[in-house]
Amino acid sequence: MDTFDNIAQYPIYFAPGCQLLQLQPTMVSDVYDYLRRLFGNKIRLYTRCCGLDDANQHDEEAVFITLCDTCFKIYGSTYANLHMRDFWDVYDEYKSIYPLGDKEDELRKALKSTLCDYTLPQKALKNWMEEWKTWSTKED
Repeated sequence: MDTFDNIAQYPIYFAPGCQLLQLQPTMVSDVYDYLRRLFGNKIRLYTRCCGLDDANQHDEEAVFITLCDTCFKIYGSTYANLHMRDFWDVYDEYKSIYPLGDKEDELRKALKSTLCDYTLPQKALKNWMEEWKTWSTKED
């Protein structure tokens, strides 16, 4: 894994996780604002669900910063060209420069109230999607 010193050489995406994006949009906005203070306009918000993402989307080498354990695992194991970063690791590296202050506790609480701390059963999710596709396209 490369070091923090060189992550800015690639396009940077903030992939908060679809659950957090839906359940805590204000918190996602606060974290995105924080990351924009660190990386400027170089960072972009990535809102796709890791379980339903199209494999052809990630042909460029890029850094993905995420709050979601599931996104971290799925994107990290699926795409060799993505440099995965957990938000908390990035925060630990830069908190002396830009601390979150009171928002850090709020963010940790928000994460516990969503599914971002838990791994989605990826195989079961894909099986369910295949069954749904078969059912939804079945002719009567």
